[in-house]
Amino acid sequence: MIIDAHLHLPVDFPDLVSKKQALLSELRRNGIDRGIVIADSELESVIGSVRDCAELFSGDSVIKVVAGISPLISFDEQLQFCRELLIKGDIVGLKIYTGHEHFYCTDRSLFPVYDLAAEFGVPVLFHTGWDEAQYAAPLKMKGLAQKRRDNTFVYCHCFYPYTDECFETLGECGNVWFDTSSVADDPEKCPGIKASLEKAIRLMPERFIFGSDFGSCSQEAHICFAESLDITDRQRELFMRRNAEYVYRL
Repeated sequence: MIIDAHLHLPVDFPDLVSKKQALLSELRRNGIDRGIVIADSELESVIGSVRDCAELFSGDSVIKVVAGISPLISFDEQLQFCRELLIKGDIVGLKIYTGHEHFYCTDRSLFPVYDLAAEFGVPVLFHTGWDEAQYAAPLKMKGLAQKRRDNTFVYCHCFYPYTDECFETLGECGNVWFDTSSVADDPEKCPGIKASLEKAIRLMPERFIFGSDFGSCSQEAHICFAESLDITDRQRELFMRRNAEYVYRL
């Protein structure tokens, strides 16, 4: 079994139903058994708002949903809505779009999100890397993880392309997992990313979660990249399935 734990609804389709059908078709084409769809923090979005995604996949046996949330967008209302969805079991995590939006992962405005996630035992995900990477840089995340030990954090994209810095800084933070979505985005960078990832997976195999960032990146390329990794069968099973099952309580 393979779980792709970082998916978005594709943008090049006219409505939510066709977006869902296209996503499920891509999963079948690439041999993916289950997935996590991450909603936007915007109230209207081409990749689906929290309400859109929660309704679209409510009760779905293949897809679970992570809610995007922002302290800049109807925060109190969205926080309450996420609480209601968590009570119903319609979402399995919360995502903060640090970098896309200009606030640090340590900002006090986010503490209610972390409190809510800890209360329900779900992870908080962070966008990391690329431009504006300072908002969830590894040292910032390390400080947060050490202060918020009741939280589970998922560090999406592994601070791409500076994966060595990510793993070296956060390796000792046992409540931080690494989501490898987008790491196969640039073929020229893949050899260096591959070596970095192989080394880190061997050292901490329980901390890595496979994701593709489908909707923005090629799922097929990420599957091929994952298959190319020189890791043991046990490490591969943890990476491609079991760690996601554990973190998202699938």
